[in-house]
Amino acid sequence: MKPNLKILIFDMDGVILDSEPLHENARQMMFREFGIVPDETFPEATGKSSSGFWRQIIQKCGIDGEPYALEARQYYLVAQQIRENHVPPSEGLLEVLRWAKEHDVKIGLASSSTRVLVDEALRLLGIGGQFDYTVSGNEVPVKKPAPDVYLKVLEMAGLSPECAAAVEDSAAGVAAAKNAGIFCYGYKNSTSGEQDISAADEIIEHLNCIIA
Repeated sequence: MKPNLKILIFDMDGVILDSEPLHENARQMMFREFGIVPDETFPEATGKSSSGFWRQIIQKCGIDGEPYALEARQYYLVAQQIRENHVPPSEGLLEVLRWAKEHDVKIGLASSSTRVLVDEALRLLGIGGQFDYTVSGNEVPVKKPAPDVYLKVLEMAGLSPECAAAVEDSAAGVAAAKNAGIFCYGYKNSTSGEQDISAADEIIEHLNCIIA
């Protein structure tokens, strides 16, 4: 456990729930709707801005659509899967959240997803009331790997980076936390694909390792 910890800040997708497969399912559904056959030249999507991903797809495939509208469609399909499949929080998350409350450690969320998906995901998981501060990607000037979402959480909490730790499962997320000067746990989630999280301060394979 990082010493002098005052706030623990989680990424959402792939950290508080195994949602990366849900995002991939949503993208595949949308590809079929547009008659797109993806290949190895398509941009990496995990841990990145979904609107940025769709902007590249629009340019690459010449489809009709606006990036933020396509992002909203993807997030709707993700929330639908969470609801219909009764997706639970990641294993060990509830234990970590209880530990944080018992030790007066604030809980934050720093996500590249939109406010609508953040609020809906937390509601469906039944853990919305556990988070003291939440910041979504559409509430800051620049999304990850820029540090903006993390800096906004710190600003809201009135805390310095030295008092914080982040939990991230993607290369872009780790970069965002480190760019904000925050100690970062790289969560090796098998459902998040082959992500390079080697820049993290500590690699963990289970969320319980944070409080070990």
